[in-house]
Amino acid sequence: MRSEPLAPNTMNSGLDRREDCQSRPFAPVEAAATTANVIVLAEDVTLLEMVKASLQGRQRVWRADNALHAADLLLAAHSGILFIDAALATNETPTLVDKLHEQFPDFPIVVTGRRDDEIELGERISTGIVFRFLHKPVSADRVRNFIDAAVRRSGEQPAREPSPSRDAPSVPARAISSIRSMSLPRIEVDPANLRRALRAVASIAIAALVAWGLARALPEKPWERISLPEIASLAAVERAKPGPDTSTRDTALARLLGAAGIALSQGRLVEPADQNALELYRRVLRVDPGNIDARQGLAKTAEALLSRVEQLLLAEDLPGAASALDAARNADPTNPRLEFFSSQLVRERDRMNAVSAAAAAGSDDAERAQAERVGTLLALADQRMRQGKLVGNSDSAEAYVLDARKAAPEDLGVQRTLSALSGRMLLVASEAMQRGDMATAGDWLDRAESLGVDGKTVAGMRAEIASAQLASVHEDRSRLLALANQRIAQGQLLEPAGDSARHYTDLLRAADPGFSGLAETESLLAGRLQERAGRLPAESAGARGTDLAAIGLALAAGRSQAQASGEVLPGSSLTVLDHRAAVYPAQARALGVEGWVDVQFTVATDGSTRDVVVTGSSPAGVFEDSVLDAIRSWRYEPRIAAGKPVDQRVALRVRFTLADD
Repeated sequence: MRSEPLAPNTMNSGLDRREDCQSRPFAPVEAAATTANVIVLAEDVTLLEMVKASLQGRQRVWRADNALHAADLLLAAHSGILFIDAALATNETPTLVDKLHEQFPDFPIVVTGRRDDEIELGERISTGIVFRFLHKPVSADRVRNFIDAAVRRSGEQPAREPSPSRDAPSVPARAISSIRSMSLPRIEVDPANLRRALRAVASIAIAALVAWGLARALPEKPWERISLPEIASLAAVERAKPGPDTSTRDTALARLLGAAGIALSQGRLVEPADQNALELYRRVLRVDPGNIDARQGLAKTAEALLSRVEQLLLAEDLPGAASALDAARNADPTNPRLEFFSSQLVRERDRMNAVSAAAAAGSDDAERAQAERVGTLLALADQRMRQGKLVGNSDSAEAYVLDARKAAPEDLGVQRTLSALSGRMLLVASEAMQRGDMATAGDWLDRAESLGVDGKTVAGMRAEIASAQLASVHEDRSRLLALANQRIAQGQLLEPAGDSARHYTDLLRAADPGFSGLAETESLLAGRLQERAGRLPAESAGARGTDLAAIGLALAAGRSQAQASGEVLPGSSLTVLDHRAAVYPAQARALGVEGWVDVQFTVATDGSTRDVVVTGSSPAGVFEDSVLDAIRSWRYEPRIAAGKPVDQRVALRVRFTLADD
């Protein structure tokens, strides 16, 4: 790293610096010490997949369709973390958080959302009801860190003692102590009564052993130990008619919906009888035909059944696929994918019949070769996805899967691989958005969309990009206004040319003439120029800074004065007393990146440096902070003019080269 003087006329402003980052794979993580259940209450499929990908199987992830479903899962889980997406349209987030925290105070709650959601939940975050708030767009690393912190916090919670019965009176500790210290009188026991008591105790012990044996016979997984007491009274619920008091009926329906949601999450779609999602949701609709939750549950059941159809077709289990397709049609006859899978089933039957006929005739070599080629391409695509080589050349997952689609566009394996690749692309786009690299995020969204990914998901991510870009533009313009006001306070009205109040107000006016606060800043600049010139009439003080016709005399006088005393000298013209070298950024050194930074700063009368400004850099966003930190600690011999030390503006270029490092 070395520095060299820079001529004043070769500098540019370099205000907008952006970090040029590239997509990188997830960092490997160590296995967590504990395994916890993570219940995700969200409608965003991409968010759910990111949570699963970030945890890498260390915790079990369960998706809740609604608040009631989440409560059932929390009851079944006994311990874990609740992850809530504030974008849920069916609930107000603060109310939802309060209800869930009231019922499950020991479960850490993590919420993800936008800045306004954080403000809305501010009191709950400060009091600890919300354990962590995760800003959107989220990244896999931050999701993993937040969940790990919640797991640690969940592990630190003491076991809760069972709450006393409402009918049992509470006994003060002092009373208990006095009871224990009492000496009780000796009691004479009748042997006959003792034998009867022993027989009763033996009967109770035998009953307890039988109950224990039945409990041991039940499945060991906590998600399968779900009691469904409402199923025993289904007939009574279905016969119930709405009346003045429908609380009992509504409670039974809520339990039915919870049982159906658990059945759906466990994959019990159409079996076993009376305990599967399809039957339970249809029972709710028989009692309440307009129930929205039940209709949405049936739609999700149909989607899960269609996924099962796809798997069965891949396994060439045509009878099973036909049965699952009929069940999906029964759950949601309006599902737009029914026709597609019906045609796929017919096509697969025809293909298998053709294969059988060709095998019998000995003429299936070409088809077998085509199938083998498609299988090889898909295997290569899966391998490249695991290696992180999604796009870029002919040896990428995108290239192989597109070749496979060209050869067999209707093949289910091709469709599955396309869906997996587009999901990976959406995750990479979300990571780029988190870093602020909106251009890269947009490119990944375009690629994912070209593969046929869900348009609703892409539209939502594009809206987030647009919102982030607007916020960035507003932040940059606010920065220009702040710099202009700062330079006015420092007296740098016209000079130096690239770092003056006039320079920043001109940039802001060119970008947004109506920006809030610009008119007041320009009026203040005009007034200061009038004070410096002392030659304008008072009524021109409110003119805009860029309307030079109104304050021409002030501008001319101010410019002459600044040029007389504001000459920018090369850094080599002054003697350095204390020079600390700028630190070469470790990441840039590791990647072999070299570059330079142009700066201007003032050497004060005491030899210190101030008003350090970056006027140019290459590459942008890499070396600037290191240079600014170093120069602020430098000391010079001040410039002497007319026998007195004076402030002097200096220009310098600091180079970063690996050979000099």
